[in-house]
Amino acid sequence: MLREVNASLYSENRKSKLNILLNVIIAVIAVVLVAEIMFAINYSGIYVVGSSMYPTLNGAESEDSPGGDYVYVNKHSKPDYGDIVVVFRNSDTTIIKRAVAFGGDYVRIDRGQLQIKYSGTDEFVDVEENYVASENNTPDLPKNNFHNDENGYYVEEGYFFLLGDNRDVSEDSRSRGSFKMTNLYGVVVNWSMKNKSFISSVHEYFYFDIPRFFGLR
Repeated sequence: MLREVNASLYSENRKSKLNILLNVIIAVIAVVLVAEIMFAINYSGIYVVGSSMYPTLNGAESEDSPGGDYVYVNKHSKPDYGDIVVVFRNSDTTIIKRAVAFGGDYVRIDRGQLQIKYSGTDEFVDVEENYVASENNTPDLPKNNFHNDENGYYVEEGYFFLLGDNRDVSEDSRSRGSFKMTNLYGVVVNWSMKNKSFISSVHEYFYFDIPRFFGLR
């Protein structure tokens, strides 16, 4: 009789520990799921394709090819001068560029040197761009002498002027004109840029997007 009681207590004890373990696992899964959903409300991952932002960002040959950097954008942030942004080129295609001027500014490029007359000022000033490599900014290319005159190019209110860091190959506001601010998808966040090598590696080998898996985004 005593053995039967001990066996019953042992079984109940095992069930109790198992229930606690299952509850802990469920709680952890729930926390991870909620964290992913909350993260997805503010941030979105972007896989870089193409060489227009080189050397700042490495781009893959295509969306299905390896080698591109993976970064995150804040979907609710407003861009400032020099920020890397993602904008909609059309309803289902995005491009990644750098915001260099905003409504009310004038832009010109003189042999690869970006110059801006900021809204409310009277003179053009040279913009220091240590993210642009000289070998990717050929001085005598027409696109690298954009509106090289005394007036420059006027950026209308509600628009911003975008350039790729790889000036020789980038298709940006020099050929497409200014982009509407309403086309903004997000601003690349600093912590994403500082850790892009790690984030890109995680995305390539271990990435699993819980909200997307459940159709929440």
